[in-house]
Amino acid sequence: MRRKITHMAIALMALTLATACGDLSRDNPVDGGQTLGDQLLGVWRSTDDEKHESYTFRADSRVELYDFTSLTGGTVDRNATFPTTRVRIFTGTYTLVGNLLTIFFTQAQSNDPDDLVRTPSTQKVVEISIRRDTLTFTESDGKRFYTRL
Repeated sequence: MRRKITHMAIALMALTLATACGDLSRDNPVDGGQTLGDQLLGVWRSTDDEKHESYTFRADSRVELYDFTSLTGGTVDRNATFPTTRVRIFTGTYTLVGNLLTIFFTQAQSNDPDDLVRTPSTQKVVEISIRRDTLTFTESDGKRFYTRL
């Protein structure tokens, strides 16, 4: 009987330790003492070879999106200036409720003087998750991945 109680106590301690560590996958809204909102802060660059974007999320709920394109259709050089690379910059604000990110852009500009860039008229609403240094946007047409700079 005593041996059975000892085995049960050890099993209970092991279970307690295993569950006390929490979700280590970094998909957890509170991870290592940081909320998902805290983890979101900073600069994130797209990993997609077709889409050259960079988001900056600030603690005061401001957001900036830099969208880089090559006007010649070649490789995008994010360090080049116009006319080699066109850069569209969208600025605005964001809110994060749970894992639902809402972005509302209020201004748009371009380094191309002939570019008629407009501020998006609708909010961008995406589900996000962060795992290590990868931010994932789950959008209606698929997932987009960004790495922390």
